[in-house]
Amino acid sequence: MEHPPTYTRQHMNKPSQIHQFSTDISLGDAVSNHILDTAKTLNDAGYSSKVFCENPAPADVGYPIYPIDSYENEASIDSILFVHFTICYPQQMMVRLKKLHNKKVLVYHNITPHVYFYGINEGSYHAAQLGRQQLRFLASFIDTAIGDSSYNCAELRANGWETVYQLPISFDTARLDTKPSSRVMNWGEEGTNILFVGRIAPNKKFEDLLLTYYYVKNRVLPDARLVLVGSDSGMQSYAGYLQAIIKRLQLSDVHITGHVSISELVAYYRTASIYLSMSEHEGFGVPLLESIYFDVPVLAYKSTAVPETLAGRGVLFTEKRYDAVAELIGTLVNDKELHQQIVTNQRSLLKNYSYKSFQEKLLTIVDSVANGAPTSI
Repeated sequence: MEHPPTYTRQHMNKPSQIHQFSTDISLGDAVSNHILDTAKTLNDAGYSSKVFCENPAPADVGYPIYPIDSYENEASIDSILFVHFTICYPQQMMVRLKKLHNKKVLVYHNITPHVYFYGINEGSYHAAQLGRQQLRFLASFIDTAIGDSSYNCAELRANGWETVYQLPISFDTARLDTKPSSRVMNWGEEGTNILFVGRIAPNKKFEDLLLTYYYVKNRVLPDARLVLVGSDSGMQSYAGYLQAIIKRLQLSDVHITGHVSISELVAYYRTASIYLSMSEHEGFGVPLLESIYFDVPVLAYKSTAVPETLAGRGVLFTEKRYDAVAELIGTLVNDKELHQQIVTNQRSLLKNYSYKSFQEKLLTIVDSVANGAPTSI
């Protein structure tokens, strides 16, 4: 019976190739940006680093993406493959990964609990359920993992990993230094804009955003607008449910934008008065950092990785009392001194997520993995 080779310090001390695999690469989402930033950092550090995907990538993604079928031509005993995990893999991909004899590292971006998709998207329901099962099985043949947050790292340990590293999602603010859309800037320059950014998915609890906005609009800030930025791809039935709430409550000035360009996204942040999150499941939460970068006060429900990402900044609440949250929004908008105190306190968080810090941590983890370090960092 053939056994996979044993990895020694001599084998892995200086890996010549560090590649990555993900089922998909999209334009502009946080995980895809993280993958591309990882590849660029590794290439700049002298490693050969390619990104392999199961599904074709958009032509304008800005980095060469290769089909996973071609990976076996690149794999070698002294190479490392970063395996990004966000939902689940087809069974044939699980078999293929297990057969690979080179060093593998799971990069875990968390999986939305399947219960959120019940009655909304059957495919997502079963995929999330399967992903949780696969997460534990992956630990049987991938001995090292990376989590975006301590919340994700704790989940990895609970599913069988002993060697776990923490590497926050890449947050390169250069992407946000883009000229904002003049159309959005002109539209958003007046009134109070309450912003949320994220795909339209049930764990994000858009219905709670709408119910809070009802009290804001009718009792606190009559000039308020609710701006919801994100795609509803695959979640059309949930989007229909949200439209029914809007109609039932006769809510005006609710703007659901769909997918937007980077210039439009920047403009929505620049014209936002408050960033409001009611999300109940986040493995990290990049829009929280983006809001802070644009000096938008963050008001968020305390759940999963949200308090960890904010690290004592912004304003967190533990009860979804819509009327009380609406009053708090009014206070944050009208009390200019309090508004400035929150913004100033938030700014100090960004040093924890500098792009340089991400690059340094990534390369430290690579060195540790290559040398077979037995402990977590």
